[in-house]
Amino acid sequence: MSRAELWLATYGPKFAVEERLFELKVFQHKNYLPDLSVEDGSGFLFAKNDPYGTLFGEPNLNRIHINSFAFQTLQDADRILSQFLERVPPGRPVVFGQDQGHFFPGVPEECPEIVSLLECHGFSKQGDCANDLEHDLRGFQSEPGWIAPMESMGIQLGLCSEADVPALDEFLTREFPGRWHYDTVVEKCRQWHEAHDIVALWVGGTIEGFAYTQNFKTTAHPVAGWNWHLDLGSQSGALGPIGVSKRVRGQKLGGALLSYGLSHLKGLGVAQCIIDWTSLVDFYGKYGFRVNRRYQAMARPPQ
Repeated sequence: MSRAELWLATYGPKFAVEERLFELKVFQHKNYLPDLSVEDGSGFLFAKNDPYGTLFGEPNLNRIHINSFAFQTLQDADRILSQFLERVPPGRPVVFGQDQGHFFPGVPEECPEIVSLLECHGFSKQGDCANDLEHDLRGFQSEPGWIAPMESMGIQLGLCSEADVPALDEFLTREFPGRWHYDTVVEKCRQWHEAHDIVALWVGGTIEGFAYTQNFKTTAHPVAGWNWHLDLGSQSGALGPIGVSKRVRGQKLGGALLSYGLSHLKGLGVAQCIIDWTSLVDFYGKYGFRVNRRYQAMARPPQ
């Protein structure tokens, strides 16, 4: 069986992925740990280093991440997981998913057997479940006349170009200097040249908000929730992360940014849209989004 076939057998069509994503998110990724990873004909477990400290300039949490785990039988899963844990250096915590370039933010709700297996090997549940939310944008309508008052206040919304990347870099370094900055500026804009997918909110000539979007027409490198585009459909897209600066919060500009982003995706022909790894179910619910995937974070403390 190919890796994609093993993955499909483990998680089902809701989480189906293309074979090429293993190259992008595992073997070509700078944090891949081949010496800790395990693969044979009955399954695989690919591990990554903690990106903090090395990528984001933040304190190194020293974690090891299970990026991907698939198998034919639970007996195979137990054997592969045991082999991996035997290779983990002493004193290193292990987390399921949540790595930079991740597939999962936790174990899918549809896989309680993986939760039980991890618990048998010393893992425990960490907090509430994360959610992926979905909405068919063919039914989305933004509030009429909401742009004109913003423009009269010197506030503009629009897609970024290559020329806007330095301003976006300054904003994210100032407001969201960790993972959001790295994923958006370093990878999305500079490595993949997909600045055209980023929505920016300009206030008086300065970027004070952004929304990361993906869609079936202009995005070549799926990340996060849009990993599941095979299930979402051929005309799918994604939105998030999204954020505004501290200096403009409380002015409902986040909602305007979200509405603009969704209108942009709808204009491209996006039908099913996903917002991934969030706890803001009620907020996004106001825009028609509903939970379609849930994930339980799992971690093992240092041994």
